[in-house]
Amino acid sequence: MNECNLSKAQHFKKIIMTMANRLLRKILRFIKKLLICLLMIFSPVIIWVILSLNRELIVIMANWEWLSNALPSLFDTLGEHVNTPEFARGFNEAALGGLLTLFGVIVTVWYYQVIRVQEVTEKRLFVIDELLEELKKNRSIINDLVAGKGEQYENRHKHTGETIFFTEAWHKLGGDVALLPRRLHLRLSVLYGCLNRCTDVQGYWKSKATIDRINGIISDLHKYRGSLSKPEIS
Repeated sequence: MNECNLSKAQHFKKIIMTMANRLLRKILRFIKKLLICLLMIFSPVIIWVILSLNRELIVIMANWEWLSNALPSLFDTLGEHVNTPEFARGFNEAALGGLLTLFGVIVTVWYYQVIRVQEVTEKRLFVIDELLEELKKNRSIINDLVAGKGEQYENRHKHTGETIFFTEAWHKLGGDVALLPRRLHLRLSVLYGCLNRCTDVQGYWKSKATIDRINGIISDLHKYRGSLSKPEIS
């Protein structure tokens, strides 16, 4: 009884730790995004402060008596220009122009990054939808084979000479499948490799252990689709 309670307590502790780790990762990702946004928004102000400090540093150096004695010709000339209103006005105008250019570059890069992310997300969703539709068809074929209804697929192979499973979407998508996570892409590659070799019903039974993992792959595709903030297809 004590061992059972201890096992339950450990299991509950693992669940709590897993949930806490997920929550912590989400919080850290949110903080990271928030800091990036704040840095992007306030970067011109930060740079303006840095430039202002540099301007004041130049003024201090130009008026420093020790430097004037060490390099009199240089700092005398520098002091004549630095201690005038024109220097401050020209410095501020140049800094403002540079900041406006910098802000324009930041906004442009951010805009194209957002557009790029949206395009990649839409393409990933398209890939997932195509694969899910095809995998569900193949799952129906597997259910028929397990139920002993493989004659129709044998006849279809005799007419077409191709695999008894559907693999058109996989070949049509080509390199776009690489947009999926690496682990999921690898599992799909192994699965479709087995499906392509099933030129008859016996081919399924030879690769049954691998092909029967199709349900897990479909489930993972649904989960990944959900993580892209889109509703899953039924």
